[in-house]
Amino acid sequence: MTTVRAFLAVPLPAALQQAIAALQHELSAAVPGIRWTRPDTVHLTLHFFGATRTDALETIRASMLSVKLREKAFPVEVQGLGAFPDRRRPRIVWLGLTPEEPLRRLQQACAGELAGRGFPAGARTFAPHLTIGRFRDRAPDLGSLCAARAGQAIGRLPVDRLVLFESRLLPDGARHTPLFTVPLDGAID
Repeated sequence: MTTVRAFLAVPLPAALQQAIAALQHELSAAVPGIRWTRPDTVHLTLHFFGATRTDALETIRASMLSVKLREKAFPVEVQGLGAFPDRRRPRIVWLGLTPEEPLRRLQQACAGELAGRGFPAGARTFAPHLTIGRFRDRAPDLGSLCAARAGQAIGRLPVDRLVLFESRLLPDGARHTPLFTVPLDGAID
């Protein structure tokens, strides 16, 4: 049985990737010890499958097509800086997305379709964000930095397609290869 490490996500346009690269460069001096995520691999994860049998990929694609019939494209703003599990003890540094409600609705539509086809939802509650960096070791307190950048606008993310990616973990970072792309209906202003 062949498997691939897979996840369902919304990819970022090149202009937003460039804005994230500029922000990472700007923050480098203020955030020592972080391993920045390559901007070309930043994405909005809707569902992480992990090791998935290749014969199940077509079932995931069918779920994506069902979501397409119900959900329309929409834009969200990328703004603010945050950290998981919290700002005082960060392991992951992220950018926020607003408004969150349409993203939650899209994620729930995907989760419902996937669950109906045998792919249960993950244990974590969906928190819309874009991961831009990770700490391997003890990290500095980012409370004041996050507070100072809470309203900083980074760019706009058009939520206009769903992509099923294969993720390969390599020594120089993950490589994400699109397996299926399903455009959402509707134009984005």
